[in-house]
Formats: sequence, structure tokens, C-alpha cells
Amino acid sequence: MSEAGGGRSAFVVGAGILISRLVGLLRNTAFAYYFGSGAASDAYNAAFKIPNAVRNLLGEGTLSAAFVPVYSRLLGKEDPSAARALANAVLGLMLVAVSLLTLAGIAAAPVLTAVLAPGFDEPTRALTTRVTRVLFPMTGLMVISGWCLGIQNSHRRFFWSYASAALWSIAQILLLLVWGRHAGDAMTLAYWLAWATLGGAVLQIGAQLPEVLRLVGRVRPTLNRSAEGVGQTLGNMLPVVTALGIVQISSFVDLQIASFLPRGAATNMAYANTLALLPVSLFGVSVAAASLPEFARESGATNSAALLERLRGGWQRILFYIVPSAVVFIAFGDYCVGILYRAGRFGGAEQQAVHWVLAAYAVGLVSFGSVKLLGSAYYAMQDYRTPLRASVASLTVSVLVSVAIALPLRALPMAAAGVALGSAIGSYVNLSFLIRGLRQRLGPLYTSAMWRGTRRIITAAAIAGVVGTVGRVVVQRWVPGAHPRVAGVPVLMLFAATYLVVAWLMGSAEAARWLRRPVRGART
Repeated sequence: MSEAGGGRSAFVVGAGILISRLVGLLRNTAFAYYFGSGAASDAYNAAFKIPNAVRNLLGEGTLSAAFVPVYSRLLGKEDPSAARALANAVLGLMLVAVSLLTLAGIAAAPVLTAVLAPGFDEPTRALTTRVTRVLFPMTGLMVISGWCLGIQNSHRRFFWSYASAALWSIAQILLLLVWGRHAGDAMTLAYWLAWATLGGAVLQIGAQLPEVLRLVGRVRPTLNRSAEGVGQTLGNMLPVVTALGIVQISSFVDLQIASFLPRGAATNMAYANTLALLPVSLFGVSVAAASLPEFARESGATNSAALLERLRGGWQRILFYIVPSAVVFIAFGDYCVGILYRAGRFGGAEQQAVHWVLAAYAVGLVSFGSVKLLGSAYYAMQDYRTPLRASVASLTVSVLVSVAIALPLRALPMAAAGVALGSAIGSYVNLSFLIRGLRQRLGPLYTSAMWRGTRRIITAAAIAGVVGTVGRVVVQRWVPGAHPRVAGVPVLMLFAATYLVVAWLMGSAEAARWLRRPVRGART
């Protein structure tokens, strides 16, 4: 597929992710309205994190990295029967593994809660245990959803594989809107919401299955380890699961630290993380997901000039969106938080606390987005060791920085920002490892033209930040004390318009596409 074709695929992935993320933001808005930041919301977010770790270990991340390259190659050989046999065998083996883990997780829920959230008081810990037991079966369902996503992406069906996740959020939104006012207290509502979360996972799978059945044919899970590609897929999974496991360990360490911080810290981190991951998902994940099947189909990808050019083009596309997003989250993040969450039990204090965390995450936004694409290149080249080493180094730095900053400040509302900053700095360590390895294999990743393009992106974002700040001062003088939905929207629109115009004037092709104008000068 050409670079233009890869761009179209990334756009389709991004459109699907955009729908699911927008609905997810609405879900978070409803969550903030009914829960704010407190013990019940901390319990739900902690309980969700525990089974979600198993989902991340065995779900879409692992299957995308380990299964999609092998399955895509079989499709490239025009061998549908072998591809079908591989798909059914992988599904069967994953179902067995995740079923055993789910049963173990339900039984060990009290122990998991005590280990991962030791700072919670007894009522919060008890609720976390109850919600964990409800949510653990979701892991098996989400592994099936990840398998469906892998099948669809390998067949270049990108949109619905990501957009279907909106149904998962819709189920939770309906629960909150219809029954939120009828719950006796927030603890009860958190328990009800857990069941809606589980039901949403069922809806997400049900929405994907029709297309998967058209692509694969009859789905018959097997345990046939002799099917072509099964051994290679399972061999790929071990280092991928290990690398993702390290990421989950980092997430659990963050939760442990947050449990010792002021009440609501874990919830504030979840609110900020959702916002921070929006541009990463829309632009980093979309480009990486669209590129992986194409990387895998190329023979001799290790030395492929096409692979290198695709990496360069995708990386510049990611930076065009990620850099201004980081500026917005740092300079105008309070508006972003307020627009989405400011209502009900979520007030001004919560808004400021979440902005601190969001700004800290924003420091690592460039790295969070870039790692997705560079990691896909390694997976396509069947190199799983380098991402693993990078993850180990990232975890080490992240934990050290988080503990050094957050715990000394644990009495302050912004203490949770220290944990986010640790994750950001650790991510740059990850990125440096990946860049160094690819440079040794493929040659220079960044050309002089790319450096010029990056400088233009940074300059345009900085100018937009200044203009947006001036606009903020004007708005605050005209409508002092206005709700963020009134004051923030015009400021954010002014920033976006300024960024696009300045980037276009400096020669950005991406900005020219948005403005529907011819490209001026060099292309980013």
C-alpha cells in the first residue's frame, strides 16, 4: 500500500477511534457528574484497572503485535484456509488462558485489592473487591473483542473494529442517566455501574461478530497448536506479554502511590489520563494500527526503504497533531477539563487538580504517540526484545521519578501530578531506546527535511499558544467567572485556527488539507 493509502487507512482508524473516544468522553462526563472525585470513584477506577490489566496483556495489544503480522502474511500468500485455521486456534487457546485467569482473579480479588491499593480505607477496599469480582469476566470478553479487531485490521477493515467500542461506553452512560439518581449512595451506584460495564463488553463483541464472520467464515475455536503460524504467534506472545506486563506493573505502581495520596487522586489520574490519551489514540494509535499490517506484508522489511519512508511520513503526521495537543493541555488544560467534567459533584477544586495531572501527562505526549508507531515497526520485523528492554528501562525511571515527586507532596492536591510526570519522563526513555535500535537497523530516521518540518510544527504551536493566551485574557475580562464551556470554547477554537493558519503559511501539507488550500513551500 502506498503512503497515501496508508494515510487513508490511518484516517479510517482515526475516525473509528474518534467516535469511540468522544462517546468515552461523554461517559466520563456523566461519571464526573454523579461521582466527582471521592472514595466510590477511586474504588471503581482501581477495580477497573485490575481486570483491565489482564485485558491489556492478552487482548488487542498482544494480538495486534503477535497475531496480526502472522495472520496478515498468510492472507498475503492467498491461503485463506490456513489463515482461518490460525484464527480459530488462537481464539481457542486465548479463551482457555483468559478463562483460567478470570476464575483466579475473582477468587483472589481481596488479595489483589489489598496489594494494589494498600492505602484505601476499609469501606473503599471492600467496594473495590466487590467491583473487581463483577468486572473480571470482562477480561475474557475483551480478549474476544481484541481477536475480532485483529481479524478486521488484517483484512484492512479498520473503522468498525474501533468504533464498536462506543457501545461499551453507551451502556455505562445509560446506566448513569437512567438509574444514577435512584442509587442510595455513590457506593451503590459504583457497583451498579460495574454490571453495566460488563454488559457493554457483550454489546461491543456482538457488534463486531457479523463482519468477522463474513471475513473468516464459521468461527470454531480449537486448540490446534500444529496449525500453520500458531507456534510463531505463541512464540511472539511471550515477549509481547512481558513488555505489556511491565507497562501494567507501572500502572499498578501508579495506583499504589495514588492510594496514599489525598482521596480522589486515583480518580483524578483517570480523568486526566482519558484526556491525554485522546490525541495519542487518534493520531499515534491510528497511524500505527494502519501501518502494522502493511509492514508485515512486506518482504525484507528489515532493510526496506519503503518501511523507512512510511515511518518518517507517519511520524511527521503524528507530531503535527501531538505537539499542539501538548501545548493545549499545558496552557489551556483547565478549560479542557472544565468543558468535559465541570458539573454536579465535579467542581472548581477538582478541575484544578485534574489540570495539574493533565499538564504533567502532556509533557510526555510526544513520546506516548511516537512509541506506538515505532513499536509497530519492531513487531513487523519480529523483534520483540528491543521493545521489552525499552519497557524495563522506562518502568525503572518512571517509578523512581513518581516516588521522588509524589510522596513528598502527598498532602497537596497536585501530588498526583508527580505520578503522571514520572510516566511522561519514563516514556521518553522508552522512545530513546526504540529510536536507537531502528537507527542501527534502518539508518537515520530523521532527515533534515523532517527536522525543518518539526521546527515549523513547534513554532506554529508556540505562536498559537501565545494568541490563545491573549484570547483567554480578553475572554476573562469580558465574561469574568464564566463556566469553562462558555469561556473555554472560543479560546480553544482561536488556538486551533491560529495553529492551522500559521502552519499552512510555513508550508505544512497537513494544514493545507484541513484548510483546503494549496501547499505553500516545503512539505511537512
